[in-house]
Amino acid sequence: MTYDLDPAQKAAVLHNEGPALVLAGPGSGKTTVITKRAVRLAGGIVKPERLLCVTFTNAAADEMRERFLKLYREENSSGEIDKTPVFATVHSFCNGIIKEYEEITGKRYTRIEGEDSPRNVILSSIYRKYNGSVPDDAMLERLKGYFRKEKDMLKAEEAGDNDNDAKASRPSGANQVRRFKEIAGEYSRIKAEKGYIDFDDMVFYALTILNENAQICEKIRGSFDYIQVDEAQDLSRAQYEVIRKISANGNIFIVADDDQSIYGFRGAEPQCLFDFVEEFPETARYALTRNFRSTPEIVEASAALVSVNKKRFDKHLYTTKEHIDASFCMKTHRDDTEQAFFCVREAEESAMRGESMAVLYRNGISSLPVRAAMLLKGIPFACEGNCPLAWDQTAVRECVMKILERERNARLVVPGPSSIFRDLIRAGFSDKMEEQCRLEGHDLKTVSVTVDFLRLLTKNTDSYRSAVRLLDRIDRKTCMAGSPGAQGPAVTLSTIHSAKGLEYDKVIVIDVLEGELPGNEAAGDAVEEERRLLYVAMTRARKYLILSRPLKRGMRGEEDSRFLKEIRMAKSPDGSYKAA
Repeated sequence: MTYDLDPAQKAAVLHNEGPALVLAGPGSGKTTVITKRAVRLAGGIVKPERLLCVTFTNAAADEMRERFLKLYREENSSGEIDKTPVFATVHSFCNGIIKEYEEITGKRYTRIEGEDSPRNVILSSIYRKYNGSVPDDAMLERLKGYFRKEKDMLKAEEAGDNDNDAKASRPSGANQVRRFKEIAGEYSRIKAEKGYIDFDDMVFYALTILNENAQICEKIRGSFDYIQVDEAQDLSRAQYEVIRKISANGNIFIVADDDQSIYGFRGAEPQCLFDFVEEFPETARYALTRNFRSTPEIVEASAALVSVNKKRFDKHLYTTKEHIDASFCMKTHRDDTEQAFFCVREAEESAMRGESMAVLYRNGISSLPVRAAMLLKGIPFACEGNCPLAWDQTAVRECVMKILERERNARLVVPGPSSIFRDLIRAGFSDKMEEQCRLEGHDLKTVSVTVDFLRLLTKNTDSYRSAVRLLDRIDRKTCMAGSPGAQGPAVTLSTIHSAKGLEYDKVIVIDVLEGELPGNEAAGDAVEEERRLLYVAMTRARKYLILSRPLKRGMRGEEDSRFLKEIRMAKSPDGSYKAA
């Protein structure tokens, strides 16, 4: 079953007893390794259900289970298996521990997560109460992340960890969200009064149960002989402690890439990987450093960038893929509009070659001008991750209402939307929207991008009605589920976080600017995570990678990201890139 693996993959698959850390770079076949090891172990132990495979999403757990069954049937003559390993997400596993506790104690909790859960409704209501506006999806995710961070920090303090430098480098909710303390306090009070638990509570409650209830802890510890953890760089401190607690014999097989740890806002701590090898000095290490996905130029440039980070495991990343001319480049544009139509031209070129393409960005608001340009040029696209609706932007609604007002009040000549928009800008529209942004607790960059979007919108419409129709089309297209249409280029517009684990023939990363990558609030260790975020974006590309930035957005000039400078500095005279 190991005949189609390279030596590094084969060594990891054949690991048997004791702790192990598999450092798996982008495109290195880590899912194949963890699945094949599961098949090997399941075929060699009496009870396959004593193997626990932990991952982070239901989709990932389902995919691993399906791949396991397919491979098991191929590798075993009987082709069938009575019982399979346990495939679970971190949260579903922790929820199982809480259910065990409920059965024993008779106490009951109400889960407020899932598709029909009231968690977002509760949070939205509290946020609106204190800030006077409805939070978008991005703000809700930020709130949840800050709640999680504060819980993890409290747990660390209880355990005696007082690393003040680490605390200072983490953005806190109190610094980043207006009236955060009141919001967090009321949310905690409501949960306590009603017996609600959310995803974060599941992990912390499960850890508390394991620490305080010896009966349940011993039962869980005695259920598994082997534990595999995929994407372990995404573990929070509490999640890591749960994994440690349920391992009776140290047979923990961790697959991770510290260079792809990008979920600090959800509480992920790559430091857990370093603690693991320190706590278990006998840990076997395997390095999957061959990239089967990308061209040499993309692998070298992305490796040079991430190697600037200080807190990481050293790796020699390489590929045997063939060189492609102009595989990697950086592009500068006058403004957001020029950048958006550049994406359109690249999409048309990809369509002619029958290749997939993604436009990636740090913040969902960056997609607004690109969506408009794609729609105006008839380019099919699909949106992934946080993709805010045009009508939800305060500046858009304000501008469109001004267009309607001016049209109604015109006596002889009805001014066009573009003319009205220019008058609004001269009258201080941008400053007014920034002030509104501050009151609503949103990032000011929202105004800069929205102003460019409105400039593009008004240039391509001739009346209030046509502007409304175009806005409606953009939002309907944004809300449509599924892949782009069969006709034309298959273009995906996605946040970088939502694109993790995916790959495309061509990737354009837009708005590679200071204040975006890295974000304005990044400091200390947080800058290293921002660098990893761009690294993840770059390594989604198979053949072509373009890092793009506008010189100006809205009324403001922009500065190149420091990360672009780091990549340029790593380039040798012969055109290759050297790691720092």
